[in-house]
Amino acid sequence: MIDDMDELHSKLSILGAIDVGIVVVDNDNNIQMWNEFMQNHSGLRPSEVRDKNLFCCCPGIDEIWFQRKMDRVRQLNSRVFITWQQRPYVFRFRHSRPISGQSEWMYQNVTLIPLKNPRGEVHQVGIIIYDVSEQPSHE
Repeated sequence: MIDDMDELHSKLSILGAIDVGIVVVDNDNNIQMWNEFMQNHSGLRPSEVRDKNLFCCCPGIDEIWFQRKMDRVRQLNSRVFITWQQRPYVFRFRHSRPISGQSEWMYQNVTLIPLKNPRGEVHQVGIIIYDVSEQPSHE
């Protein structure tokens, strides 16, 4: 039987290897998690961004607009969805298929999710980034 540490290690391995970006920020917008997808596309290692402000590490993000989205997640305790049709990208990452793509930037769908502490209070926001660069070329 797998013990708790083995199970935790397996879950963390999946989060690292999954082909979507996963970022977790605390209520001061300091990065608490930065997975391999984010490292590969940003060039920043998790150790470089941990406990640093998201907007300082990713200056291409429209801070006022994105802060409003994260505030809504925290205040309403509900998910927020951002599609590439609303805004082509949140994180300014180069397109991984520049020859076939219409844009040099990766089109993204983004989901913001509230993460609660044991008392049920939202204490972090999870940011999930999906590369949907193939979709605009089919529309």
